[in-house]
Amino acid sequence: MTHIVDFISDLRFEEIPAKALSSARTCLTDTVGCMLAGIGYRPIQALSRSICDRHPGAFGVLGTDRTTTAAWAAFILTHSATYFDLDDGHRKAQGHPGGVIIPLALLTAAEQKACGKALLTAIVAGYETAVRSALIMRRAGGPRKGSGAWSLTGAVAAAAKLYGLSRSKLKNALGLAEYYAPQAPQDRSLASPSAMKEGMAWAAFSARTIVELASTGFDAMDPFLLDAPECKDLGCNWEINAVYRKEYACCRFSHPVLDGISALMDTHDINPAAITSIRVKSFEKALLLNRTRPENPVAAMYSIPYVVGCKLAKGRVGCQEMGAAMLKDPQILTLADKVTIEEDPALTAVFPEKCLARLEICLADGTCIKSRTLSAKGDPDHPYSETEMYKKFVKLAAPVAGTETDMLYSQLYHGGNESMEKIWRRMISFSLSALA
Repeated sequence: MTHIVDFISDLRFEEIPAKALSSARTCLTDTVGCMLAGIGYRPIQALSRSICDRHPGAFGVLGTDRTTTAAWAAFILTHSATYFDLDDGHRKAQGHPGGVIIPLALLTAAEQKACGKALLTAIVAGYETAVRSALIMRRAGGPRKGSGAWSLTGAVAAAAKLYGLSRSKLKNALGLAEYYAPQAPQDRSLASPSAMKEGMAWAAFSARTIVELASTGFDAMDPFLLDAPECKDLGCNWEINAVYRKEYACCRFSHPVLDGISALMDTHDINPAAITSIRVKSFEKALLLNRTRPENPVAAMYSIPYVVGCKLAKGRVGCQEMGAAMLKDPQILTLADKVTIEEDPALTAVFPEKCLARLEICLADGTCIKSRTLSAKGDPDHPYSETEMYKKFVKLAAPVAGTETDMLYSQLYHGGNESMEKIWRRMISFSLSALA
């Protein structure tokens, strides 16, 4: 069995399979796009300014003219990247790795003046570590832990790789990550949505602090990752290739329902005003998203009825639809009231490996149209093309990056020998200009 510490320490850019590198490039650009979309949201700008005022430091923060500490900068960037729930995920891990790993890795690469190749290598190390950490937690049982509980370990691996920590210090960092990880009760956070977002922003903050502690020689328990069976396939099975990506600004549980609506709208002339009922069949956990009157934008992202209303009324489910102004839209809410969600035990049986749903829309004339049982596009077996991912990046990043959007995408995606410090400094500059 490959030792996790050896895997992280010895991983080299030239030895990573082409498919895993391609996935890492997409993970990086996708997360940065999500991060730029979030930082352009006024409440996040206000939070960023408040944090910077209270915690001054040397790290510039996107969207502000202020600086803060590295740990708080990581918090802000992850909060921005994960806010609209557009960040990537992993089915078996049951959550989101990139929103925590990539902001901290990007920040650390800029700090260490690392090149794009080093950043991509650290990202791969981070994803491989994070997913296995999640699988260890799932095997241990008990209440489901949210993304912050295990993506923290991946962020530590990525940052430690960029720092060049010794093997003994890296082992301590992983042990600290496992012990200090937030509980992040996942089902509770789905039932009661908030800005906490499964503890992911705090995980990024903690990961940075943990790497700093480990670098001083602070020791820790041996991590479970050292001898867990989940690590036996390191270097053979690349979990970063199993990442899914998202089009809609809402929980992944909603995506197969929304794709079902798209399929029905492509083949039927559906007048939203003529809809009398919308019946959704899905897996048991999807019932946690059965709220029709979300009280805030985050609750809207975790509401299947609300996003169904958005898709039928507006034809889209993006960042704009999650804004506070939309939560009172009568057309959306009237449609949301017509949605019922029921469990299909057969769909529950294949969760989390598969996230499936189907729906039936009934009209005033008595017609009822049904979708097939679908998984959402963006899963590894039905991925978005590189062109589709580029278009998503442009849509999310352009309001902040402006005319430099294409250049930024190219520099991040192709990840060569250029210093990430230079790219990061340009990102701070253009975002300030765009948000002025």
